[in-house]
Amino acid sequence: MNIIQNIPIQAGARYTIYSLSGMASTIRAEITVSMVYEDPIFAKAYVRQRPSASGTWRLGIHKLKNKRKTFYTSIKPNQDLIVPGWGHLQTDADAYHCFAGNACLNLAGGIEEVKGLVDLNINPNFTAFDTVLALPVPHTQLPDHDGLLVYPDYPTSHAVIERMRENLRNREEVANV
Repeated sequence: MNIIQNIPIQAGARYTIYSLSGMASTIRAEITVSMVYEDPIFAKAYVRQRPSASGTWRLGIHKLKNKRKTFYTSIKPNQDLIVPGWGHLQTDADAYHCFAGNACLNLAGGIEEVKGLVDLNINPNFTAFDTVLALPVPHTQLPDHDGLLVYPDYPTSHAVIERMRENLRNREEVANV
């Protein structure tokens, strides 16, 4: 019984992984995969945790760009983007030296650029399209200090995204009056 679909990574290949940190900011890791496990291994965070797509899974072992130390390639399948190659879009923290802290994938670029990056994703388990935000400028220069919704019609239960959609609807209603 497979809980998650197999993610097609290969030993020796380079990938960029976009994920969330414990501080709710977006992290970009450029890695070279050293070894791939035959089947993903569920990494329990606590004793009775059961395997799920929202938990952490180990896919293999990798090295960070220009580093020698190895790490487990650990991802959360339903919320992490895995893109082949290096040199893709930066996160808001990398590009603007500040982060929104909204528990969303905040990528520095326009909406079409970010959609292009998401199209390159090789993680078939990714379902967090509602949390992907584009930031063409720092979030402090955007309305309500939020990013731009890349997938505005994707269903969500994310509190920040619901608030952003409500603010957008309110602005449209004011503009139509």
